Amino acid sequence: MAEALPTVTPVTTHYDALLAARYTWMMGGLDGCLSGAGALLDAVGLTDEGSGAVLDLGAGAGYHARVLASRGFAVTAVDTSDTLLKELGEVCTGLPVKTLQADLLDEAKFAALAPFVLILCVGDTLTHLSSMKDVDKLIRMAARLLAPGGALLLQFREQPKDLSPQDSIIKMRAERDRIMQCVLHFEPDRVWVTDVAHEWNGQAWITTKSTYPKLRIPMDALLEIATTAGLNIRFNDTLTRQRVLVLTRSDSK
Repeated sequence: MAEALPTVTPVTTHYDALLAARYTWMMGGLDGCLSGAGALLDAVGLTDEGSGAVLDLGAGAGYHARVLASRGFAVTAVDTSDTLLKELGEVCTGLPVKTLQADLLDEAKFAALAPFVLILCVGDTLTHLSSMKDVDKLIRMAARLLAPGGALLLQFREQPKDLSPQDSIIKMRAERDRIMQCVLHFEPDRVWVTDVAHEWNGQAWITTKSTYPKLRIPMDALLEIATTAGLNIRFNDTLTRQRVLVLTRSDSK
C-alpha cells in the first residue's frame, strides 16, 4: 500500500508556492538559523551531549535537528514540504537524522518510533494547526509518545493584540535583488499572513504572493491543556519575542 501523503492545507500550499524555497534566506541565512537553534536549546537547558530518540515536528530545513544530532541525539525530522526536507537532508548530512514526510498529528507513524526523550514543535509551527482542538491533540499525542521524564519543547509567536493597518506591513529581509515582506490581517482566532516576495530576474521585478492563516493561541488555554494531559511546566518564558515552553512527563506516568 502506498504511503499516505500529508493533507493539503492552506499552510502546505503556501510553503509549496512561496515560503519553503525562501525560508532560510528570509530568516537570515543558514549560519544565523543554526546559531538561533543552538541558543534556544541552550536557554531551556539542553546544553550537553545526550542520547535517545527525538521527534522534531515541523523540522523545516533542519536547524534544530542538526544541533541536536551533533549533540548525540537520534532525530526524526518531520515536515510536509518536499523542498524543506531536501534542504534538511543537505543541512544534516552525516548526522543521525531521519526525515519523515507527514502531518504534525500523524501519531501512528510517530508511535512506531517512540518513546522519545524530547519532542520539539518550534519556530512558530504550533500556530500552523487549524484550531485549538488540534493544539490539544498535539499536546496529548506528545504526552503519550514521550518516555518517562521526557520533555515537549514548544515555541510560538503570541498575537495578544491587533496591530494597526500601517504596522501590519512588515519587512522581513531586503537585498539588492530580493525583498521579502509580510502583511498581517487580524481575526479573533487567527492572523492571516500574506507573504510578498519581490525578486529581480535581471530584466524586471517579479512579485510572488501567497496567504496562509496562523492560529492565535491563548496561553491560559494552552497551559490548561498541558496540565490536563499530565505534563508539568518546567520552563515558561518569552525569548526573542516568542513564547517558549518546556513541558515534562512525570517519571511515574
